[in-house]
Amino acid sequence: MGVLIFIVVFILISVLSAINSTPEAIGKKGEKEIAKDLYSINFWGYEGYCLKNIYVPREDGSTSEIDLLYITCKGFFVIESKNYSGYIFGDDRRNEWTSTLYGGSSWFGRSKVNKYKFYNPVWQNNSHIKALKHYLGDISAISIIVFGSNCELKNVNADNVYVCYENNLKKLIKNIWDATPTRYTREEVERYYNRLLPLTGATTEAKRAHVQKIYEKQQGEKCPRCGGTLVLRQAKKGIYAGNQFYGCFNYPKCKYIRNN
Repeated sequence: MGVLIFIVVFILISVLSAINSTPEAIGKKGEKEIAKDLYSINFWGYEGYCLKNIYVPREDGSTSEIDLLYITCKGFFVIESKNYSGYIFGDDRRNEWTSTLYGGSSWFGRSKVNKYKFYNPVWQNNSHIKALKHYLGDISAISIIVFGSNCELKNVNADNVYVCYENNLKKLIKNIWDATPTRYTREEVERYYNRLLPLTGATTEAKRAHVQKIYEKQQGEKCPRCGGTLVLRQAKKGIYAGNQFYGCFNYPKCKYIRNN
């Protein structure tokens, strides 16, 4: 009997450990740690409201899920949480960033490297801010990308965006706070908070629709001219430098573009 109980307990521990090790569980844990940081900042006189997992309506009828939002008199701190491991490479011009991990050794002793691609978090946060401005009006937003302590930012460059580790977030927000003029009264901050609060209670159906929209975008829309896949890109030169747009994968043969 004792052996049976031991086996059952061992299986339960293994299952719980596996559940807590999924990417979704790790991501949620990172968001909770960041939320704790934001709540603790309030005790130092940096008052604000923290909201998690907000589903903000977009112009096209879909939603934009914001990981964490810190609403203050200094503006809206829009925070995208990333919990990747390994070396992180990326900038604000690439469609994807890369996480590089040591993958062991090959049979002849050569080191193997595993590379994982993920969507540019700068662009992702820009889309969150765009949705917020569509919903609230021309608000003042501060974009912050936060990585966990299990990674090392090796070659990450982004203009007008703050990228930091989770353990440096409080210090970063305090520095931004001290260097930023007051933009909103306490009453305005509370009004914004009350308007956004209902967007945190998304139903299971709404969340499923949100995930489906993301999946459809990842599959890629078709170019109306040649049938190729439309790819999200960013203008590098000219008066539209920094703006995102959809261009045909078959460029330069096909020069079709569409605004994001």
